[in-house]
Amino acid sequence: MKACYNTFMNNDKSRVLRKLSNALNANDMVSAKKIIEKEAKQHIPKYEYYFYLGLVSDDYEQKLKYYNKSIKEKSDFTDAYINRGLVKNELGDYEGSITDYNKAIELDSRCSLAYNNRGYTRYRQGDYKGALADYNKAILLNPKLNIALDNKAKLLSEVCLKDDEEFSEKYYLSLGIQEINKGNLLEGIKNIDESIKYNDKLDVAYFYKAVAYHNLNNTELAYENYTKTIELNKKMVDAYYNRGQIIMQDNPKQALDDFVTAVALDPKFIDAYYAIAAIQKKLGHYQDAIKNLDKILELEPMAVNAKALKKLILTKYIK
Repeated sequence: MKACYNTFMNNDKSRVLRKLSNALNANDMVSAKKIIEKEAKQHIPKYEYYFYLGLVSDDYEQKLKYYNKSIKEKSDFTDAYINRGLVKNELGDYEGSITDYNKAIELDSRCSLAYNNRGYTRYRQGDYKGALADYNKAILLNPKLNIALDNKAKLLSEVCLKDDEEFSEKYYLSLGIQEINKGNLLEGIKNIDESIKYNDKLDVAYFYKAVAYHNLNNTELAYENYTKTIELNKKMVDAYYNRGQIIMQDNPKQALDDFVTAVALDPKFIDAYYAIAAIQKKLGHYQDAIKNLDKILELEPMAVNAKALKKLILTKYIK
């Protein structure tokens, strides 16, 4: 199973940790240990020092000792729990291993590696359903976590087990959202469409598809998918706001309806209030615009754009 290690880079310790990271990435544990003992010790906190010693030790009992010391120094150090869980797993202490992974998940509920490793321990215990559930959770959190994908494939090839019926839908949705967030818009849309094949009532799928088309400047398909999102979920605030942004220039009155709905759903939505005020100015509804700008300034007294627009309306349009 895979262990965690992070390099915490700052001005005081970046040089030595860069050297250490290079040695670890090259799997040169002898050099890494020398760097830890001769250089890193002077620049890093004790919990990190013990953690790295555990990482480079080749004896499981020594690893366990150092991870214990690391956790004693910092009780919320997620990586130390993950690595100690890995060591306990190798020593056959499966319950202790799961306890450590549970703690890591408690500290970071989105830690895909903790779910994967806990799944592997459950697999070794013979808890195949529990292992599958953990592998699936790891994959949904990180759809490209190869170790979890491989572990799941191995499990399903060895054991006659039915996969989560909704997994494919969730997997492609998660992968699509990840790709869209990374800027891989067409790839994201492709995966979202795969998700929709399994469930065509997923409001969030249409929303992210709309976001992707919006960023591709395909306003027609963006509008279509924001509208579909709203049909499925009348309370999707961002869908109203984003749809309003698309039609703001060509159809300000319809856009105004979307922005008003957005602030009705979220009374602290400053950007929506500003959009309302901008349309009201354009339509000549100056007093109404001032009221919405005042609402922004009530929520955020230092809102520069709201102050500037209010000043413009008061000086140029209201006599």
